[in-house]
Amino acid sequence: MNRFLLLFIDGIGLGRATRENPFTRDELPGFTLLSDGQQWTDESVTVNRDGISFQHIDACLDIPGLPQSGTGQATLFTGVNCAALAGRHFGPFPHSTSRQVIAEHNIFKEIGIIGGSAAFVNAYPPKFFDYVRRRNRWSVTTRCCLDSGTPIRTLDDLIEGRALAADITGARLQAHLGPCVDTITEEEAARRLSDIAARHSFTAFEYFLTDKAGHARSIDAATECLRSIDRLVAGLAARAFNQEFTLIVTSDHGNMEDLSVKTHTRNRVPLAVFGPDADAFHGASSLTDVVPSILRALSG
Repeated sequence: MNRFLLLFIDGIGLGRATRENPFTRDELPGFTLLSDGQQWTDESVTVNRDGISFQHIDACLDIPGLPQSGTGQATLFTGVNCAALAGRHFGPFPHSTSRQVIAEHNIFKEIGIIGGSAAFVNAYPPKFFDYVRRRNRWSVTTRCCLDSGTPIRTLDDLIEGRALAADITGARLQAHLGPCVDTITEEEAARRLSDIAARHSFTAFEYFLTDKAGHARSIDAATECLRSIDRLVAGLAARAFNQEFTLIVTSDHGNMEDLSVKTHTRNRVPLAVFGPDADAFHGASSLTDVVPSILRALSG
């Protein structure tokens, strides 16, 4: 049975190999494993071989200006060019023209239609639900869950080991909520995420602190993010073949790869795929190709 695990990392592109690019400042063995030994920069080359697919894909979607999270994520999770529908890049929340597309074509719903099961692993604290219900400002991923009937996991799910905190380890939640939240290592997070992925056709986890570090132009925050994600990726890759899931790592737009500016970039973004069905993504060229590649593999 085909299974896919999407690690969506907000705001990372493939930029120039400069000192302002945190991908060039540290050893990142988990990331480079997924790119066949290459640093994640614009100098890396496409890799398509058994078990690995690494490509630069377009996040600009034939629209001028800087890509934004709302339209970029809606495109990534539906396969429909939502920036073209809106006539511009828009974010951070979904544009009004994206709402119906998300409702009808988000990957969680599409997988249910073909008889598969899907999971969104991020855990949200009570104040998140209070805010979004009051303002009706759901993110793309949580809107996908609402429109597909996929459960949005809670603090109780996190405490019981059925979810992950947005920062992977739970340290930030513990700092705000106290000892009711345990911290875990990235290795334990990889085990937990892998076990969930082994029970579903499609599993997704969203990491947003990279985009925040990029806007802050903070090399320290960027380095901390990358080291943590790298340990998670290494743990996931070590389990992918044994637990028979394919790991997908990608983003919605560039940002953190160029700390010389605090804005998003027009750089292409990585599409790194590692596992038994990596060949399903050969030839992908933009954010619009990720969902169709998954669905073709699951349907075939």
